[in-house]
Amino acid sequence: FLSKLKETYDIPQISDTTEIRYLPRSSIKKILWRSMEYNETLFGPLYRFIFGLICICSIFLFMYEIVVTRNENFLEFIEKYRGYFQNIIHPVNVTVHVIDYRPHIKCLAFSIEIIFIFLWTIELFLRIFSAPSLYLCIKSIFFWVDIINLLNTILYGIFSLIYNRQKDLLTNHIKSMTLIFQLIDIFKTLRMLKLGRYHKSIKLILESLGEASMDFLAFSIVLIGNSCVFGAIIYAIERTTNPSSTILFPNVGNSVYYTLLAITNVGFEGFLPSTYLGKWIACAAITIGILTINIALPLILSPYTRQLLIKNKHIIYRNDLGLEIPNDNPDVKHIRRY
Repeated sequence: FLSKLKETYDIPQISDTTEIRYLPRSSIKKILWRSMEYNETLFGPLYRFIFGLICICSIFLFMYEIVVTRNENFLEFIEKYRGYFQNIIHPVNVTVHVIDYRPHIKCLAFSIEIIFIFLWTIELFLRIFSAPSLYLCIKSIFFWVDIINLLNTILYGIFSLIYNRQKDLLTNHIKSMTLIFQLIDIFKTLRMLKLGRYHKSIKLILESLGEASMDFLAFSIVLIGNSCVFGAIIYAIERTTNPSSTILFPNVGNSVYYTLLAITNVGFEGFLPSTYLGKWIACAAITIGILTINIALPLILSPYTRQLLIKNKHIIYRNDLGLEIPNDNPDVKHIRRY
């Protein structure tokens, strides 16, 4: 699509750029680092294909657990609740149903997760072993994605063994177990970011967002600040002019939340000021929000656009001491066309 766009509107391309690639001095480490980091040598495409396929399988396995397994298994326990009954506090036994997050440790899905732990651990150690310096690993966003993803999968295996589904859980352990596995599920979504390590386009997007992180932070602060200001104004107007609006605007937090939804064009049909002044303030908030988004988005996406417009890339190899070294790999050209 971008190629057709450049041809149609004659968008100028950045003619030449220079990329510095650092290589270790050991020949074995050099082959590993080139294959895993720069997708060079014969093993680079093979490595990305295999581990990219593993990452995709892990994502689909995670989705299968959420959609299928979680809807079939529930835990039931009795909890004491001190509720009000005729203005007198009475302890009441309440039957609670929660989703059973515990996996079957003898099932195929759990065995595959253990295999993921093993393969990702080997991959991480090979990266650390072959890196020209540890700093090159640490400064990459994908390194921390790998660390979090690996620790998350290890914790998943450990807590699955601790909270074995074949054993009866105590009531006071059910809540802690549920919270643990819910947090693990949240961090499992980082597997989609890990896919950027093996896919060029996703990696380019993530690296561009990393370059524009400060711009994105400033944009978020401005957007949330506008929501807070206009949300507080709308709350004050609605509660003062129309006391019956307590249902839609019970507090300032709800008003700010509805304002943020309106500014970002999400909606949810919950933002309904009843007074004319409140409606005009809401229109002003939405207008300013749209202008803020339209002004900030090109700035945030500029690193990504700049990378896409590169025509020729001049690759320079350096060792861990910063000295330039010759390109001894005939498969990689100094000038690479994209």
